[in-house]
Amino acid sequence: MPHRSTVVIPPYAYGLPGVGFGGYAAGLLARRFDGGPVKVSFRRPLPLGTPVEVRAGEEGTYEIADGDGPFARAQAVAGVPLPPRVPAWEEARRAEKEHSPADTPYYTPDCYGCGMDREPGLGLRQNVSALPGHDMVATTWRPDPELSPGSAFLPAEHVWGALDCPAGWTCHLFSAAPRGTVTAYLAADVRRPVVPGEEYVSFAWKVSHAGRKYVAGSALATRDGELCAHAESLWLSPAPRAE
Repeated sequence: MPHRSTVVIPPYAYGLPGVGFGGYAAGLLARRFDGGPVKVSFRRPLPLGTPVEVRAGEEGTYEIADGDGPFARAQAVAGVPLPPRVPAWEEARRAEKEHSPADTPYYTPDCYGCGMDREPGLGLRQNVSALPGHDMVATTWRPDPELSPGSAFLPAEHVWGALDCPAGWTCHLFSAAPRGTVTAYLAADVRRPVVPGEEYVSFAWKVSHAGRKYVAGSALATRDGELCAHAESLWLSPAPRAE
């Protein structure tokens, strides 16, 4: 992999309008590493539809940057906490039928991660729903083959993207994080490939909340419960406006 290259976060890869989706960008950086857990820290909003540089940094890091400095920086880490449990397929399916994210004030129909108005290939369409009796959300998920035409496996940017949005939902539903809460870092360990067209359980859980900081875990597992990827993320709510 060259030390310098350019990438473009496509115009459709957003959650907040006009801002590149953090998980998507994190996956682009994770491609630069030879496996193992990677942590991506976000410094400022990522642009859409504009070529930006991917470059090697100090001490084995990589970053997405422009002339004003980095947007995001990635580094290898020792490990990522495992999920407390893996919901069964039927459990996640039941949660989808009983609860809908569209019934909450946090839902954005055109979000790259969870917006169900997205066309195939232009969004992940994760119908994230609260799991009754747990500080956890879950959904059944079949990554559409249009996300990666001609490829046997889902690209890293979509896998990491699928780990991002569900974690944000735990912050909203179980810690009352306000709209505008964003990912400050996302650390993930992808253990096995994710195959377009196959069935998975996508889920996330609350870890902690203190002030403006929210920590969540997220994961993908096969229909049979085998863990494919798991992550930890820190989310920050907007700072209070000065009077």
